[in-house]
Amino acid sequence: MMVRILMPMFLASVLLLSLPAQVRAQETDFAMPILQLIGENHRYSIDFLFFRRLAEGELRFTATGQPNMYKAELIGRTLGIASWLAGDRTQTYTSLMALTPDGSLRSIEHLSTIDKHRWGKWHNWEKRHQYDYDQGKVFEEKTKDGVLLWAKEHAIPEGEQPVDMLTAFYNLRIGVYGPLLRGARFQIPTYSGGDFIDIEVDVLTVEQQAKQGGFPAHGLLVMARIDPEIFESDSGNLYFWFNDEGIPERGIVEDVIGLGDVRGYIAKEGP
Repeated sequence: MMVRILMPMFLASVLLLSLPAQVRAQETDFAMPILQLIGENHRYSIDFLFFRRLAEGELRFTATGQPNMYKAELIGRTLGIASWLAGDRTQTYTSLMALTPDGSLRSIEHLSTIDKHRWGKWHNWEKRHQYDYDQGKVFEEKTKDGVLLWAKEHAIPEGEQPVDMLTAFYNLRIGVYGPLLRGARFQIPTYSGGDFIDIEVDVLTVEQQAKQGGFPAHGLLVMARIDPEIFESDSGNLYFWFNDEGIPERGIVEDVIGLGDVRGYIAKEGP
């Protein structure tokens, strides 16, 4: 139970830890050209309570062989005793996205997979979301070991352009939703858990940051609110912190059920 909850928490922490190093000053506007993101590969570690490096992960962004098409991958692997308990579990999120004429990224497909070893055999679970904006639908299916378990389709609310979590992340990085300034708030439409909801992102003010425990008073602190059921947390709150050089050093997934706060950090530096 602990590992099943911990792995998605870790992946969320990795995702939110990896905003660009251009975020340097409290009032800095950032908009990184998408070409500058190609080839990025970040590595992270995670601790829980008094345990260190229970998992490791990678975040990658690459160009595909098709014009204006990109792929993002978020990969998490258990380590040590966690790996033994979880059956050498690897959890991967992969998003295929297209750059549109207005400069935003649009979701084409989002795939989440779990691979683990159980009772002497390897098993695979997949959940796939395909976004068809022309039909106004999101198509969803789940498989286990290559066998289709179920398939559903969901009508996109009129006037909305939902994106998957990785596409939302890179849209944020290239400035689609606006500059990352203290006091700013972003609401990003997404699809999650059979419903269309918003990811809420707040850049904390100096006063708000000073009230948060676990982070230095300098740098820049950002909080995101997601559907609590996704990562089985009480609040759904995620925090990530940039140091004075704009390096994303720390992140916290708050109030994980049965675990408390889960903390992530750049692997080479530690918390």
